Amino acid sequence: MADSAADPERVALQSPPQPQPLVMQIVVRRDLLDVEGWGVGPLMAQVAHATSAVLHETRERSETQMYLADLKNMRKVVLQTVDQSTLQRLASLLAESDPPVPHHLWVEQPENVPTCLALAPNRRESKIKKALDKARCRLF
Repeated sequence: MADSAADPERVALQSPPQPQPLVMQIVVRRDLLDVEGWGVGPLMAQVAHATSAVLHETRERSETQMYLADLKNMRKVVLQTVDQSTLQRLASLLAESDPPVPHHLWVEQPENVPTCLALAPNRRESKIKKALDKARCRLF
């Protein structure tokens, strides 16, 4: 008789659930492309600015350190929001969470225009999903 502990199905059932992988959500204003006439290159620069800023600001967090230590498995999701007001609503929702969700709202200078928001590496907690939904974020 085979040892039941070696049975792959039984082993899978006994294994503790794996945590969600770390991911970064990056939210870009769609109106900058469609209405304001920004090019794709300038929008990509906004994504790079916001992402670099949030990684720098959260460099002491264990989630950020684990995310950066696993370069081959980095996950990012690029989302869009309708306009400046929905991007700023998202920033407010994240800041007002308990505890606040680490993020960086990039404001392009000298124009003083909020363009992009990047969340620190996270495991897609429900409060993050709710904030993204309330701000009407969708895949880009």
